[in-house]
Amino acid sequence: MKIFRSLLLLVLTAAGLLVPFSVQAVNEVGPGKKYFLVYDYQNDWLVYSTRYQNFVPYSRSLHEEALSVSLLVDLLKNRHYTLLVQPQEQNYLFIEGALQKKIEAGQWLELNMDSLFRTYKKEEILLTLYGSSGAESRQVLVANLKTASPVAIGNATTSLINIKPKPTNPFRDFSALIMLILLIMNVLAFTSAPLSFRRFINLLDFLERDERNEMNKINKPFSAHVIFFTALLSLVISYLLVVSNNNGINLFSTGTILTGGDDLPELVTDYFTLFAISFLLFYLKYIYMSLVGGMLNLDSVVSIHYFKNIQLSYLFFGSCAIFLFSYSLYNPLWSVDLESSLLAPFVIFYLLRFISLYILIKPVGSFINLYLFSYLCVIEIIPLIIGVKFAL
Repeated sequence: MKIFRSLLLLVLTAAGLLVPFSVQAVNEVGPGKKYFLVYDYQNDWLVYSTRYQNFVPYSRSLHEEALSVSLLVDLLKNRHYTLLVQPQEQNYLFIEGALQKKIEAGQWLELNMDSLFRTYKKEEILLTLYGSSGAESRQVLVANLKTASPVAIGNATTSLINIKPKPTNPFRDFSALIMLILLIMNVLAFTSAPLSFRRFINLLDFLERDERNEMNKINKPFSAHVIFFTALLSLVISYLLVVSNNNGINLFSTGTILTGGDDLPELVTDYFTLFAISFLLFYLKYIYMSLVGGMLNLDSVVSIHYFKNIQLSYLFFGSCAIFLFSYSLYNPLWSVDLESSLLAPFVIFYLLRFISLYILIKPVGSFINLYLFSYLCVIEIIPLIIGVKFAL
């Protein structure tokens, strides 16, 4: 009996020593074993059934000769991970029915889940491998890149695995940071000029037509207050452009300007780059307005037009920024829900702004009104038409 107990203890001890190495070998996957396994799709294969006109689970006895097998990959659940694909024979990779790449036999293909999520803007995508029969010769894995480094303990070297939660989304940190910056800038604007700021964000003040209005005395485009208000508007518009670009909605080809990175420093760099460009464009627009106004003898309305333009735009774009920030916290896939109707509110806003500006800055005299209408068409309508055509 003692011999039996001694042998059993020896077997259990040997098993205890071997299990960590076997577990480590199983969990280390991918090229160079540089990933830890998160999920293996080996039992999730699907094949398309012409009988049912839909995908059905793969069965070895029924679909052993099938040249095409598919998977539904959950992108939202597996964000920040990597999708690894390896066929034992040459295969062709299709995503959402579109051919993407030829994969050589034994080659590992590494696909970033975050990039797939931004590209396809779906919670799940259909991945298909075509080229060899059956599903057993293909591997599709969800894996996490190793971050542990070898740590020396005495004369031995071992690898420590730090169990950490999934990293937070850098874009959420970026949005929170920008909202904090906008809040601070608005507080500074209020504390430096309380009366001007209250009237600047007051829609009733925008609708005021009285030429003796006190705001008309301080609304010169190069006054300190208006420069600060223009900077506020540029900060808001830059945030909206970065949000759109990060969610795959490249309205006005910002991808040629931005780095396109997902890290917080890259997002902040893109944001302030767009801020500088937006601020500069607003004053280039004012110079253009002055030139057109001078040709049509409308110099007196240019300053009022510019200020009311900034005032109404800040109210509209500020509301859009608050809405998108709040809605994105509730629904990360907001771009999928809103993309088809995203352009309509902006077109409606610019048309309403054109009408309201014409009414509010309309001078006395029908002949001058014709000039004013031509001036507003050149400044407001024609850029809108060009912008919509470019966006579409």
